[in-house]
Amino acid sequence: MLEPLIFIGVAGDQRPTFVDLDVETVDPAQRARKLLVEHLSCEAVEVWRQENCIAVVGRAELGPAA
Repeated sequence: MLEPLIFIGVAGDQRPTFVDLDVETVDPAQRARKLLVEHLSCEAVEVWRQENCIAVVGRAELGPAA
């Protein structure tokens, strides 16, 4: 069984704004970008597996249309 990925939305002042768990995600960066579109309260989404941060996707990576 795969370890769940933990997605944490982070506001501009570094406060967490949401937490999302997912065990079915194939592309964590793509899931993080989708969460950024859904949650306007955050500037970035950190992706964690257990105690390791494996990626940080920032709003700037979405481009001007987001």
